[in-house]
Amino acid sequence: MHLYNAWLPPAVADAARGEAAAFAGAVRAAKDAWRPDDPDSAYATLKWISVFDLFIKAKSDVAPEDIHALVELGFGIFHASQNKFVVQIKWGGLLIRLFKKHAERLSLDVQWRPLYETLIQTHFKRNMGPEGWKVRQQHFETITGLVHASRTFFPEGAAAEIWLEFRPLLENPWHNSAFEGVGFVRLFLPANSRNQDHFTTDWIAQCLHIWDSVTNCNFWDIQWAAIIARCIKNSRSIEWEKFLPLLFTRYLNMFE
Repeated sequence: MHLYNAWLPPAVADAARGEAAAFAGAVRAAKDAWRPDDPDSAYATLKWISVFDLFIKAKSDVAPEDIHALVELGFGIFHASQNKFVVQIKWGGLLIRLFKKHAERLSLDVQWRPLYETLIQTHFKRNMGPEGWKVRQQHFETITGLVHASRTFFPEGAAAEIWLEFRPLLENPWHNSAFEGVGFVRLFLPANSRNQDHFTTDWIAQCLHIWDSVTNCNFWDIQWAAIIARCIKNSRSIEWEKFLPLLFTRYLNMFE
């Protein structure tokens, strides 16, 4: 039982001990409502999201395997519900909240490319769907938030794949594709423990060289500053001292 629930009266505390079993039952019920061969069955699962939110807010002590099963179910529904904005917003939001609450208890691999394909298909291609601007904005915030929350679980080699995917976009700094590319790198590039081999001194030098190719651009500077900051925070094997003069100059110029 969570410490926050320790003050409950004995009768209520005894009932609270059944929350783990209740959560497992809710996960099974949501699974039963979802039929992969019928994408429209995703709508039948939406009623369970508020139930799962109650378990999150109540700080219930639930089993890691049930959380893992719910995350897998959520991603399955999310990826199968292309062009179903409400479904993706609801399930994407729940996945974000689950990761914020239980990330340390989870051990799983999240593939980055399906998330990237959803982002491209929905927000970077002409799509004349009936959804209004507000729904699309909610969806964009959900998918980018889900990528941010999922980066910790990107598998080994994901950083190299992501850099290989977006590095060509950075070749011509005068083309708008360079700004899209650096935005995608900032959003997707993981710096988790499974991808530390990607972050080398040569790679940092390459990034700083690309950063220096565009001057006096607020967007460009912010993207690269965020990427380098992520590397500084998570990469322990890089000798940062040799980069300090250049980094100091870049950061100082950002205040002008």
